[in-house]
Amino acid sequence: MKKNFLSLSCFCAFCAILTTATAWGQTNYEQVNLFSKTDLSQWDFHSDQSDAKVNEVYSFSDNGILTCKGKPFGWLGTKEEYKNFKLSVEYRWSENIKPTTNSGIFLRINNQPEKTFLPRGVEIQLAPKRAGDLYGFHGMKLPAPENAAKDRISTRDGGEKFGHVNGLKKIADLEKEAGQWNSLDILCDNGLIVVVFNGKIVNWATDAEQIAGKIGFQSEGGQVEFRNAIIHYRR
Repeated sequence: MKKNFLSLSCFCAFCAILTTATAWGQTNYEQVNLFSKTDLSQWDFHSDQSDAKVNEVYSFSDNGILTCKGKPFGWLGTKEEYKNFKLSVEYRWSENIKPTTNSGIFLRINNQPEKTFLPRGVEIQLAPKRAGDLYGFHGMKLPAPENAAKDRISTRDGGEKFGHVNGLKKIADLEKEAGQWNSLDILCDNGLIVVVFNGKIVNWATDAEQIAGKIGFQSEGGQVEFRNAIIHYRR
């Protein structure tokens, strides 16, 4: 039964993606390399330590790689806000990462509560073994797709740090070994959010909260590198 539900859910996601992709192909959009802005003053920075300096946590190399040291916790985000977009980015962990290492990519950041480093928005989880999971923090709406298996769905009160959390577990573990580059493609189109990990769909939501927000790269415990962050978006 579980397998049948999963197959049906995957088929529904594929149909939604195909329809949306066709619509995008018929729409004018802008393309931007987010990492063309290598001056960190062109980014927003938030940390759980009030005296933290952005250049002590994040840095750009000459070849456009964004390195995040992982401490202190926080995020580096675009000053621009995006609602409907396709984002492609690559990331890799350092080879000596610890099991507790964590990071993620935030979408539609629309508020930053004072008593936590986690913003209100959606996170694509990048923590090893959990990469591809989806979370909506501080009440960000992320309802489960119709016919989603029950073990993919989570909801809880995370207190001041997380707020009310809505979660959707990935359907496959496709992350490469530490030290190797992973490709991540994210589609946000109104209520549809789709996560494509190393070329295959691993997660999706079909009725997510529709609100414009910043895109952020999370610092939460371990050194991680990002490159080739290309966004296509509708004005």
